[in-house]
Amino acid sequence: MNPIGDRGLQTLTGWLDGLSRRQEATSNNIANIDTPGYVRQEVNFETELQRMFGRGTNQMAATDSRHYTGGSTLRGQLGMDPQQLLSSTRMDGNSVDIDEEMITLTETQMRYQAASQALSKKLGTIRTVIQ
Repeated sequence: MNPIGDRGLQTLTGWLDGLSRRQEATSNNIANIDTPGYVRQEVNFETELQRMFGRGTNQMAATDSRHYTGGSTLRGQLGMDPQQLLSSTRMDGNSVDIDEEMITLTETQMRYQAASQALSKKLGTIRTVIQ
């Protein structure tokens, strides 16, 4: 519940919660790197957060035919084929790729830090207004 009705606080806390869950899933993936048959866990909360706050798309507006329309349709963002991301190349059926997990972990930590700083600044502004 948000006592002051600020959607920014709600958005930032939702972002922090989702990033925390993603970090936990990534840590579980890394911990189970040698577990035969382990299926990689993934937390994708951004689309739900966007839907919740009415930002239906994350595409950039293209007002001219020469504009780029941001982003790739590939999930991996490293140029990997989506089919490659879904399949395990290991004989034991484990679908964890340590390189992908370390990239996800680093990216999640950076996003969490950015969201924490934004929340801190937001709360500082509210504190200043109250004083």
